[in-house]
Amino acid sequence: MKRFFSLMTLFLAGGALLMTSCSSDDDDDNGGGGGTTGNAPFASVTAKDGASTMTATIDDTEKTIKFGEFQNTTDMSAVEVTFKMNKGHILKTPANLTSNVNLTVPATVVVLLNGKTEETYTMTAVVPEAPDAVLGAKVNGVDATVGEDNSITIKWEEGMEINHMVFELDLADGATVKSPEDCTFDLEFEEGKLVVNYLDEDITYTVKATDYKDPMLDLGWTDVTANFGTLPAYIKVYKTEKAAGIDGNIAYVAMIGSKAEMGCVGEGTGTKKTISDLEADGAYKVYLVGIDSSTVQLMVSDGKLVQANSRVTGTLGQNEDGSYQISYAYTIDNKIYTFPFVASGTYENPTADKGEAWAPKTAVAGLHMILYEGNILTSAHAMTNEGAAIYYGDADYYARSAVGITKYDKIFAFCGQQVEGSRGVSIPELAQIMKDFGCEEAIQFEASGTPNMHINKLETVVNSKVPNLKPVQVAIAFR
Repeated sequence: MKRFFSLMTLFLAGGALLMTSCSSDDDDDNGGGGGTTGNAPFASVTAKDGASTMTATIDDTEKTIKFGEFQNTTDMSAVEVTFKMNKGHILKTPANLTSNVNLTVPATVVVLLNGKTEETYTMTAVVPEAPDAVLGAKVNGVDATVGEDNSITIKWEEGMEINHMVFELDLADGATVKSPEDCTFDLEFEEGKLVVNYLDEDITYTVKATDYKDPMLDLGWTDVTANFGTLPAYIKVYKTEKAAGIDGNIAYVAMIGSKAEMGCVGEGTGTKKTISDLEADGAYKVYLVGIDSSTVQLMVSDGKLVQANSRVTGTLGQNEDGSYQISYAYTIDNKIYTFPFVASGTYENPTADKGEAWAPKTAVAGLHMILYEGNILTSAHAMTNEGAAIYYGDADYYARSAVGITKYDKIFAFCGQQVEGSRGVSIPELAQIMKDFGCEEAIQFEASGTPNMHINKLETVVNSKVPNLKPVQVAIAFR
């Protein structure tokens, strides 16, 4: 009997111990389990800080939960916070004991004390100052300066292509380049804008170059932009009195950035007009004469063919995407085709199967291609590719007009003078001038007494036909 009683006592004691143990671990999803009882609902509140853990300071009187400054977390909009509740208290908001919480602003935490009384705590954190989106930048291995004013400044050095400055960026974690995606800028004429998205915010940086040396000045040209009124930042005007190295030989050139829009102003052979008539609309800043009558010019305006050309000629065009192009072009069945350069041989009539279709937004043909892929072309090249070599001799000195483009779409509109002691230039000399500017391709337009260029309706060279200017088929215009 005594033995039976002892076994029962042992069994009941063990059961009571087991029940107590189970009760201590019986948590629901929002707490109410182990820990001490009383009015303090939180045993602890912690948050992930990268690989570390931050512990909050809890004030049950002020009803606050405060974290210090996070050291390893930059995005405070979704911090993983873990609440450990004391016995009898239940977390109501957030919904889970471990939740992602936006700590960029004070967060609301609601608990039920002993499952009955609702209390609201305010949870905050010392938000660390986010690092700059752009930590560093380079061009050709040369460090740029990233300023506190969201500027990126590169000191220009020889060998840097001012019209095609490619930046290598060191970005903060999570930062991405929005525009331009290739981080490439033309910084000759104006500052660039870089947009970086960081922490869901678009941040604009001003990109600029210092110490750029204008090569036109070393070539003997004088910047006379100020003489021509108000012009866009990407249009500059230069003058020389020593064109082709000849004293007293006057010429002007308008240097135009890739942002410019090209115009084809005129109606062709049917209604020739003087440059003064062609510029009357005032829609453009620069007007350069086309051709009088040596050839019929190809003309395209707003994507529409205005006039087909009479033979293959060098043609300047601007495409729908704004890029510039100089190519040999010819019109066949009211469609424009470009043709490859032929180094030598006999001229062959162009056919569509030998060409490549081209649909420029604006295009104007010239008299001759004089520079192609950086090479000065000869009269023999003109005969092979165009079937004509008008006024191409080395001693054929005339006032001439031309347009050339560089590898990165900078444009040079040239106009020379042949009166008042200025003798003009030959085609080979003109081609060399355009090459010295950095042009890859160039075409000549009018020669002799017709070349003329007006900027803001102001004359550049003195035209030999003043006041009876010769009418031409078209003006090549820029704005």
